[in-house]
Amino acid sequence: MSAYNFAPLPSNNSIAGLVTFLVSAWFLVAAAAIVTEPSKGPLQALAAAAPVEIAPQARLTITVEAQRLPASATL
Repeated sequence: MSAYNFAPLPSNNSIAGLVTFLVSAWFLVAAAAIVTEPSKGPLQALAAAAPVEIAPQARLTITVEAQRLPASATL
C-alpha cells in the first residue's frame, strides 16, 4: 500500500501534536478547577450530613456464598 498524503490536510505529526496539546490543556484546566474549588472537605461533608435511620427490623449482615472450583479447573 502506498502512503498517500492529501495535499490540503496537515501531516499526521501535526495532528497528533495538536491533539496532545489540547488534551494536556484540558487536564491543566481541570486540575486548576479542582485545586481552587471552595468546597468542604470530604470529612466535613460527611459530618454535616443528616444521620441515616435504620429500621430495627433491618438485618445488617451481608452473606457471600460461592462454590470452590475443582483443582483441575483452569481460569
